[in-house]
Amino acid sequence: MTHTRRDYLRIVGVLLIIVIAALVLSTNAVSSSPPSEPPPPTEIRMRADDHGRRVQLQEGVVLVISLEANPSTGYTWAEDRGPLAVQDQSVLIQTAEEFQAREARPSPGPGISDALPLLGAPETQILRFQAAQAGQTTLRLVYRRPWEENIPPLQEFSLEVEATGAFTGPAPLSAAAQPSSQPSIDLGDVGRLDQTSSFNWCDYGACTPVKNQGGCGSCWAFSTVGILESNILYQDGLERDLSEQYLLSCNTNGWDCGGGWFAHDYHEWKFPPGEPEAGAVNEIDFPYTAEDDECNPPYIHREKIADWYYVGGSSGIPPVADIKQAILDHGPVSAAMCTGTAFGNYGGGVFEINECTKPNHAVVLVGWDDNLGTNGAWRLRNSWGPSWGEAGYMWIGYGVSSVGYGSNYVVYTPACHDLEINIGPAGAGTIVADPQPSCPGGGYEPDTIVGLTANDNPGWHFSSWAGDAGGGTSPTTITMDSDKSVSALFMCDGCTPRQALPLMMND
Repeated sequence: MTHTRRDYLRIVGVLLIIVIAALVLSTNAVSSSPPSEPPPPTEIRMRADDHGRRVQLQEGVVLVISLEANPSTGYTWAEDRGPLAVQDQSVLIQTAEEFQAREARPSPGPGISDALPLLGAPETQILRFQAAQAGQTTLRLVYRRPWEENIPPLQEFSLEVEATGAFTGPAPLSAAAQPSSQPSIDLGDVGRLDQTSSFNWCDYGACTPVKNQGGCGSCWAFSTVGILESNILYQDGLERDLSEQYLLSCNTNGWDCGGGWFAHDYHEWKFPPGEPEAGAVNEIDFPYTAEDDECNPPYIHREKIADWYYVGGSSGIPPVADIKQAILDHGPVSAAMCTGTAFGNYGGGVFEINECTKPNHAVVLVGWDDNLGTNGAWRLRNSWGPSWGEAGYMWIGYGVSSVGYGSNYVVYTPACHDLEINIGPAGAGTIVADPQPSCPGGGYEPDTIVGLTANDNPGWHFSSWAGDAGGGTSPTTITMDSDKSVSALFMCDGCTPRQALPLMMND
């Protein structure tokens, strides 16, 4: 049987039709299958501008809330657990928390490294929540200091949350802050004979009242002023209240409520345009407002420091023994550390929660006790007011949360007081002071007791003292707790009081 050319063409055509039909059917089958769904989210992220929104939170999905906070002021975000809180706390549970430092601003100040942390700078606080069971709740966060529960919060943030899921497994565990492994500590030369196992400048009356920086990131200014005030107190015996606002408003380094660094230069040699000289300003002359106010110079400058030094360097934590020696030799020291929520919640005892390492807060170390905590502890004075911690103080383990970073001290020379001596009338006699001035360039160290003896010249006799000394007895004494002016008054022999010569003071 033979096939014609026409038969072959017919067979080929049929086969082509079958192939085309098969392709069409397969294409239709693919197009008719349901499209693949995107994977469910693992996180839902919220920020400040999401305040008041409604959120559906499925089981296993993490609710991440990022808000601006400043742990160096003690203000942080936390769930409102007060009596008026409206959320059902069984629906949501917090699983984690962290702080992320913002990119540091460059420092315009000469000699100040951009690598140094900006103490007092705001950060981003990140809180994570998961659903523990199905239900609806209002998550309400408040921005406040945890020890100031009776004070209205500065800010609030809330979300309406609907939690969905089967929830057959256990609820997620809350990641509450727990003591981490102890930090590596360089104790240094612990065998020094001049270092006792405990020491505290407060026991010697050298601790000035605890101050409160408020919501401004000015801890660096309070730490700077704090150690100078202590030096004046224990060396001069004078309680001075010096101005943090002067450093906050008048520095030329660009430091403000958003952070700064130790500003001792302004108490030694550095001063901004419009100021006559360097030196501390009294609080009464420039009161603290916790705001970035204008400088509005000039101001009267009081005490100055001779110099200041780092215990080790501007970065890193010096050996414990070196910080101790600086405290013994130079009074309380300024230092940086890292603070977070656990630090703000401190209420007493020895703080040993190593919750973070990057320094963000400035404090004052006034002493230590080797017998406290795991490895010993510093006595730390904060600038959050006397209601925080132990009347504004705390015990914190050596090296915990990087405490001691950049430790530094000031060299303060006690202010000397001048004694002005006058004779009336001129030439009638002399005054002998014992001892003689002891300060370089003249003057007496504070609280020096000076004996004064009036010696008359021929034809005259001593009558009485005037000015800062009184009475009619010679010799007498005065205490040099300030600049003093003393006059010895003489009468001519044979003169009656009514005929006394007019008082003529020496130039």
